[in-house]
Amino acid sequence: MCRSILAAVLMSLRGTKRRSNLPLPTLPLLRGGLGWGWGLLQAHLPWRAVPGKTALAMTDRVERLLILITLGSLAWFSAGCASQGPVLWTFKTGRDIAASPAIGANGAIYFGSHDNFFYALNPNGTLKWKFATGAWVHGSPAIGEDGTVYFSSYDDYLYAMTGDGQLKWRVRLERQIESSPALGADGTIYIGDDDKQLYAITPDGKIKWTFKTGDLVVGCPSIGKDGTIYFGSGDNWVYALNPDGSVKWKLETRGPIYSSPAIGADGVMYIGSSDRGVYAINPNGQTRWRYETDDKVYASPALGADGTVYVGSLDGHLYALNPDGTLQWKTNFREWIISSPAVGADGTIYFGAYTRALYAVNPKGQMVWKYEAERYIFSSPTLAADGTLYVGADDGKLYALKTTSTGLAASSWSKFRGDARNSGRHY
Repeated sequence: MCRSILAAVLMSLRGTKRRSNLPLPTLPLLRGGLGWGWGLLQAHLPWRAVPGKTALAMTDRVERLLILITLGSLAWFSAGCASQGPVLWTFKTGRDIAASPAIGANGAIYFGSHDNFFYALNPNGTLKWKFATGAWVHGSPAIGEDGTVYFSSYDDYLYAMTGDGQLKWRVRLERQIESSPALGADGTIYIGDDDKQLYAITPDGKIKWTFKTGDLVVGCPSIGKDGTIYFGSGDNWVYALNPDGSVKWKLETRGPIYSSPAIGADGVMYIGSSDRGVYAINPNGQTRWRYETDDKVYASPALGADGTVYVGSLDGHLYALNPDGTLQWKTNFREWIISSPAVGADGTIYFGAYTRALYAVNPKGQMVWKYEAERYIFSSPTLAADGTLYVGADDGKLYALKTTSTGLAASSWSKFRGDARNSGRHY
């Protein structure tokens, strides 16, 4: 429909050299679509009657004015045509949803809310169960291979739940937990805490070891194929730890790190920093490259099937970087991007933005559609195998939208926390 209307506008501008006739069906479009431009036209264009229809008689000068105004409005009109994605359902909680949902083997969706509850929904959006904690559930859950669901709360506890909502155990850390868990191949759970430490916790809920940094560990750890645990801290450092908690290497950036690492197929780790940089770090701790954006990078990178690194910045741009660190493209959305992207199997990139919009962008950086929630979107979206996209918003709703993507891209790290289960591990 939108394409046919735009085509009609362009066709209507292909008049004779000195005179063009705009048929009546085009006039309401121009009247509504051009806004201030329509008023300008009314003030300067002569009207005349033509038997059987109304038309505009235009001189060359006025025709050029119309063309400029119309073409200048096509970008606006195209954005309107692509303005909404198809919503399947929404689920309302009591407060903001900052977490990225995790998807279980049966299609159940798991996430927490700032209303102090952790939720499990059926794929049709109905409530499966919910569990009350003592404070906000801010971080994203992770689902183990046995179906155990791990999540944290601002009540200082890390929880382990069965898929049907039974509490297996909980362990108390020292302070509120903003980080999200990563799951090791041996079942160890790794998570950061506001007490400046990274914790390793056994599958039965015992603290195995802790590692002290110089500031809050808000970002989430990620685990390489060899079991190396990567994470950043507010003390400006990126850390790589061995599975026993000893330091493998560390690398200093020029700002606090709230981004979480993405791990490439070759073991290269990608992370953002408040120093405006996106870093690519080799497995041995050497910086492969650094790309400078125009503002802080709080979002976490995601990787396309071809190795393209996608990441947002507070400068309002979504960046697509080649594996060698050169810029492929950047698109300005003119709003903070804190949400981390999810890359679909068809190459579409999905992410949220500060002014409440959820965007779908094609691999060339062009907007496919956007959907506006009622408030900001800090949550990072995830994709189910059937193409359903799930994302939370500050309006307290979890949104389910239908997409053309048949699941996530076949890459090593196609979304925040790596995969649909949010395991935080490179397999």
